[in-house]
Amino acid sequence: MNKFQFKNWHLIFCLISISSFSTYSNAKSVHLLVVDSYSKPLIKALVKIDQLKLSKTSDQFGIVKFDLDCGQYLLDIEAGKYEHFHHYIDIDDGSDYPRNSPLLISKIEEPDHKIIIHANPLEHTSLDMATPIAIISGEELISKRASTLGEILQLEPGLSFSSFGPAVARPVIRGLSAGRVMVTNNQMRVQDASTTSSDHDVGIEPLLLQQIEVVKGPASLLYGSGAIGGVINTVDNKIQTSPVDELTGGIEVRLGDSATQEKASVFTLNNGVNDWTWHIDGFRNETGNIKIPVSAESFAQLSLEDEDTSEFHQESILSNSYSNTMGGSLGSSFIFDDGYAGLSVSFIEKQYGLPGHSEHGGDVVDGEEDVYIDMEQSTVHFQSQFDLSIGALDSLFVGYANTDYQHIEFEGEAIGTRFENQANELKSYIKHKPYLDWSGVAGIQMTSRDFSAIGEEAFIPKSTTNSKALFWLEEKHFDSIKWELGLRFEQQDITLDSGVKRSENGVNYSVGSVYTIKKHNKLALNFSHNVRFPSVEEYFSFGPHLASGTFEIGNPNLTKEYSNNLDFSYRFEEAFGKDKSFSGEINLFYNQFTDYIFAQSVVIDDECVLSTENSNGLAIEQAVEDELSLICYKQKDANYYGAEFKLTSSLAKFNKHQIDIEVFADYLVAKLNSDENLPRIPANKIGFNLVYNYEDFTTDLVWSKNEAQNDVGENELATPAFDLVNLEFAYRISNRSSDWYLFLKGKNLLNEEIRDHGSFIKDLAPRTKRNWALGFRYNF
Repeated sequence: MNKFQFKNWHLIFCLISISSFSTYSNAKSVHLLVVDSYSKPLIKALVKIDQLKLSKTSDQFGIVKFDLDCGQYLLDIEAGKYEHFHHYIDIDDGSDYPRNSPLLISKIEEPDHKIIIHANPLEHTSLDMATPIAIISGEELISKRASTLGEILQLEPGLSFSSFGPAVARPVIRGLSAGRVMVTNNQMRVQDASTTSSDHDVGIEPLLLQQIEVVKGPASLLYGSGAIGGVINTVDNKIQTSPVDELTGGIEVRLGDSATQEKASVFTLNNGVNDWTWHIDGFRNETGNIKIPVSAESFAQLSLEDEDTSEFHQESILSNSYSNTMGGSLGSSFIFDDGYAGLSVSFIEKQYGLPGHSEHGGDVVDGEEDVYIDMEQSTVHFQSQFDLSIGALDSLFVGYANTDYQHIEFEGEAIGTRFENQANELKSYIKHKPYLDWSGVAGIQMTSRDFSAIGEEAFIPKSTTNSKALFWLEEKHFDSIKWELGLRFEQQDITLDSGVKRSENGVNYSVGSVYTIKKHNKLALNFSHNVRFPSVEEYFSFGPHLASGTFEIGNPNLTKEYSNNLDFSYRFEEAFGKDKSFSGEINLFYNQFTDYIFAQSVVIDDECVLSTENSNGLAIEQAVEDELSLICYKQKDANYYGAEFKLTSSLAKFNKHQIDIEVFADYLVAKLNSDENLPRIPANKIGFNLVYNYEDFTTDLVWSKNEAQNDVGENELATPAFDLVNLEFAYRISNRSSDWYLFLKGKNLLNEEIRDHGSFIKDLAPRTKRNWALGFRYNF
């Protein structure tokens, strides 16, 4: 978070005086002054030095005092949940920071690996996690803001997205998505219908987020069976966790050119009275049918169908690719001495077209009608955390979320299928104080989901899914090595209206360690064993789903999916001397799956089709006649392995000019044990992000080379390579009470044909042609 975001608490820690106690001690009196970005002292900011088991709270002047011997100390600084980060200080005999010459340490300048991860209750930074973490916050998040989560995350190593036109872009982590990647909001599951089908969008508004945290690799211990591939935790401030004593807020407006016809606006307000705080926000986003650089159907698809390819390279319009979104939220919190308790209510309404139902991006053909989705979601969140200080108990967290979700799939004016999802989640955990130097948490998680698909084309039966789990995490420092242990017991019950029931239970466990080579140079190793339960759609789907253009066939004989996962990471900062110019991360991973469940595109003589044809032959024949893709859920052993690389460096800094570069790359192989390729696996990528700053002016150039994906699954076409080039110009105008952020963004500047290999309709719907957007953000 920084001064250009909606909530403006930027902490600056000023080390202002150090003096010796006596000639017999090296202890120095260290004062810390905690202030916001406008130099206003913040009271009740908690500053901890865990290695000395010391913690103090800033007084009414924002002052904290510690008596420290010479050495290096890690400060854990918290002034509300969203102002939580780490910083090292060095105290030596020559240290002298008088009041008239303070040393400023600001969160706005902190690298991502010093920001606290909210997805983990042990409050680690990414540098201290046994599993790799990606964080997007502050100016980076402002620059990358988009209408979908997937578009924001697409350039991170190991991340991509599965699209269904421009309105849907579900994030993919290391080739895994849907029921293996969980999206959460402030640690609580986003209980929409996005995991049930590729054309269903995620129920989150990205323009309101303050931080996005991506756990690369299994996060089942804390989040359950649906997080075997990772977690994307979105963070906002609907529920305030620290006092707010003045009105703050912001507004953003952006307008797109004729390629997108985007019109977006968002606002937020925060204030408080005494110990009460309140929050309100709202947003609206509209786009038209997008322009694309080539024909809607890929060259390979046209060739396969013996269609004319002479006009393939002509720009066109992707029919039925529009979207309209609006929503907002209200939140209120009560802040007390030992914690907080808050409640928020949110709603989203979204209508968006589903392309791919007409040929060449033109008008409707062969009597087909445009298919679109009308979605509504309302969510109630309760969240509280407070210190216990009862014996060995340190603090208690309680979170509850209730979600009422529905969407209707229209075929022209006719209602096709109505999806309804009523879901509840309760999550609570207790932190305990160190015992024999072990620190940790123990908790419970319970979820319930009543799901139904109603209509003539309903392909998923009405069902109730209940799950409950106990989890436990512990960690201990042995000199320069930190060990982590985790265990989770989970049970899931699926009950259909017909009385059919599936009950599963499983045990997840992990062992990890982080070895500190020096200060910001660390090696991390983590092994985990995880269990994933089949979902109701994987078990029992059967029927046409016209919105996605598929006929889905579930498998009631599916069994639990197991995975053994190994992650190795090297993270470094200032690793090549004292010039402070290098930081980065290298990740290697290997995931071994037993009974891996996947959706396979098949032909009519496939074994899974033949096994259902006797009783459902007419339905399948009709699907083939309607040119629907046949999808079967299969189960085989599989292996995923790969590598990720990210390096950030300051190339030049002179006068008021600064040039920084970030280089990134990823590599992924995903195959069945039979050496067959798995479907919809994203291609490898390599690229850089070059940033030039001069005073309040910034230019940000991004290039990403995505290789061709020729390692395709059965009945899948190859996807050509592409170069993505984006450019942003930004200018800031700041004073003590407000900030303006003006920007001009250009995307796909090379006007490339870009198709997402993870998409079911990649050969029917490419991304937008070259486009520009102009906008501003105002914060006060």
